[in-house]
Amino acid sequence: MDPSTYAIIGIAVATIGSGVSAAFAIINCAPALASVTSEKPEYGSRLLITIVLGEALAIYGLLIAFMIVSKLPDISTTVAGMQALFAGVAMGGAAAAASLGISYCGPALMTAAVEKPESYATNILGVVLSEALAIYGLLIAFMLVP
Repeated sequence: MDPSTYAIIGIAVATIGSGVSAAFAIINCAPALASVTSEKPEYGSRLLITIVLGEALAIYGLLIAFMIVSKLPDISTTVAGMQALFAGVAMGGAAAAASLGISYCGPALMTAAVEKPESYATNILGVVLSEALAIYGLLIAFMLVP
């Protein structure tokens, strides 16, 4: 197989994996946010972080895809093609893991914030640390892009 084909598959995995992951996180957090803000609209701006971090997953995948696309003319060996492929896999996989964490912790954060507002600072850690998983994948993908 042509080395650029591996890279193109990596582009697709990074883009699709991160996009689907972002959609999953947003689909799970947006209804909870709507529910909370219907009761306590003043919490909306603080709890919007769950939606923003979910969307960031798609941006990370797009960034890696752009990096690989910019390197396509230079990808002439199988090793370089495989590096690009695995950069996409690393980003897509890390985004999927982060999406699961955000989807689980985000609605719980919102429920807890309504029940006990002073718990926000502690409960936000689950969402933030879930997002960190995607950042780890982004860093590894940066190192893998040929």
